[in-house]
Amino acid sequence: MMLRLYRKLSVRMFGWLARITENSFSSIEPQLRSAGISMLLRTWVSIVYMTVFLVYSISLALVLSLHLVIGFEGIEMIYYIIFVPVLTASLAFLTIYLYPAQKAKSAAKSIESNLPFALIHMSALSSSGIPPEFMFELLSRFREYGEMSRQMALVSRNIKTFGMSSVAALANVASTTPSKTLKQILNGIASIIERGGNLEYYLNEMSEKTLFDYRMRREKYSKTLSTLSDVYTALLITAPLMLISVVVMMNMIGGDIFGLGIGESMILMIGFVVAANVIYLAFLEMSYPGK
Repeated sequence: MMLRLYRKLSVRMFGWLARITENSFSSIEPQLRSAGISMLLRTWVSIVYMTVFLVYSISLALVLSLHLVIGFEGIEMIYYIIFVPVLTASLAFLTIYLYPAQKAKSAAKSIESNLPFALIHMSALSSSGIPPEFMFELLSRFREYGEMSRQMALVSRNIKTFGMSSVAALANVASTTPSKTLKQILNGIASIIERGGNLEYYLNEMSEKTLFDYRMRREKYSKTLSTLSDVYTALLITAPLMLISVVVMMNMIGGDIFGLGIGESMILMIGFVVAANVIYLAFLEMSYPGK
């Protein structure tokens, strides 16, 4: 409800600007479809402008409020008024601009991870003589397959609601799916249905191929994780302990570290360890082959 209201308000306020600049955002349109975002490009661009406007306004209001409480100096005040709202608005723009691509990438990961098992299921259903259109509908009910079940639901919807043939329904979903492997498989299934080939044999072959690729991705990820664990132990466990020992000794004999006091050095080291841990966890999440 809130999203719908926000969308209407965005279109009403910035629809005119989105209409003028829509062509500049044309690269986002395929990503919106791949990510499953049911929204026109012009509407999405309006939301981008609306969000940037709100973030800029809120940031500017916060800077002015802080000025009233703290009292910035003249040049410092101008610096905060200009750069803080612009920086936060730019970050908001990048976040929303990249969101469809990130969501499509996440959906592709989910598909690639569940595809081998879904194909094994489809092969078993096909061997029992179930027609393809019922096979897609049945598979869409298994939410354990994640994004894969949603793709099958789209195929089933195209057939049952839009009255498409199985071939046309598969081709339509293949044109928007974020997974290149699934696109190839859907086009292959459509070709076999159209030509009357052996669907069971094709599904069985593709399930074996995708299962092999799945195992290779997992093995590669395990090796990467092993290497990263060694790096983590050296940089984020051993090194901080050694630095703490040096700081303790310096605190006993007096002096500073690279011109920094003991307290400042400790704060800098803690900040580095926290930031490095965040980057490490973010990298693990991005490199994870999927659930």
